[in-house]
Amino acid sequence: MISYIIGDVKAILDDSFIIENNKIGYRINTSLATLESIELNNEYKIYTVLNVRENDISLYGFYSLDELEMYELLVTVSSIGPKNAIAVLSTLSVNEIKRAIVNNDIDYLAQAKGIGKKTASRIILELVDKVKGMHIGENHDGPTISNDDNSDLQVAKEALINLGYQRNDVEIVLNELKDLDLDLEMLVKESLKRLI
Repeated sequence: MISYIIGDVKAILDDSFIIENNKIGYRINTSLATLESIELNNEYKIYTVLNVRENDISLYGFYSLDELEMYELLVTVSSIGPKNAIAVLSTLSVNEIKRAIVNNDIDYLAQAKGIGKKTASRIILELVDKVKGMHIGENHDGPTISNDDNSDLQVAKEALINLGYQRNDVEIVLNELKDLDLDLEMLVKESLKRLI
């Protein structure tokens, strides 16, 4: 298993890119989100998973661990293959996918190419319990809202949960707002707008 590759991006294609490591070029199938995060001739650490099928061996890779984790969850769903998973990740961000799953938003998931309402329902049914336990945020290396954090974020989180909002929904919204330097009152007001 190849967990990650560190190397220079030598070519960017429509649905993949070539990364060079030790004079070997690896073709990495990926999402639009990852393609938009990389530039030619720059070095990146790309998190990868090897997909082995009867007639094909392919590498799939992502700029962030969150995207890799979501890809690996999506391909566990019956009737979802690597290409369908990439289509979902190319249409929606990881946080949008999590929110759609937790909120049972079939129409939102069905925006992805090749994902009809029946498949979207299956994604929600099979992944809702797993997604509720996932970290919230675009990158595991970045800050997350911790229960030990006594900041305005933590106070806002507890207040919103006490108002009856789901913990997972609250954490998704607050992670989107955490870098905006809002005071407690504005954090709560902005969160309420997004939670309605």
